[in-house]
Amino acid sequence: MKLIDKKGKIFGLINIIDFFVILLIALAIVFGAKRLSKTPSASNAQTKKGIVYMDIIEVKMATVSKVKEGDPLYDYDKGTYLGKIKSVSYEPYKEEVEYQGKFFLAEVPEKFVVHVEMECDIKETEEFYQVGSEQMRVGYQERVKNKNIATFATIMDVKVEG
Repeated sequence: MKLIDKKGKIFGLINIIDFFVILLIALAIVFGAKRLSKTPSASNAQTKKGIVYMDIIEVKMATVSKVKEGDPLYDYDKGTYLGKIKSVSYEPYKEEVEYQGKFFLAEVPEKFVVHVEMECDIKETEEFYQVGSEQMRVGYQERVKNKNIATFATIMDVKVEG
């Protein structure tokens, strides 16, 4: 008995093209299952108290005045609770401008940078910090909201206590 007969069947049972299609589908399923099962998880990590430092950049005074200590912050897209605002400060927003071949930082009129410290529960893993259901990394822009504001905040630092 030949491996492939005159009709193109393997051992006279299945067409070679059908065999390769079934093999390709099986490999895709196995690869997809392995890929999905390797998602990082913080479920076994212990929750600790911490502070996330965020900057809300290039906003008007109307936004600055609505960011208040003690207010909660939520993830904009999922609505999950992130933490409570511990402290707020602000300064004029500065932008780099060129003048006669030199670069200077110049204040932009009516624009501000708001510095926010948020108290929260943090799960720390080797790969990331998790606050609520969101992964936090320095430099990441998190879209946050509460009843007064909805804005983007850039994560500047994450400190875990204990």
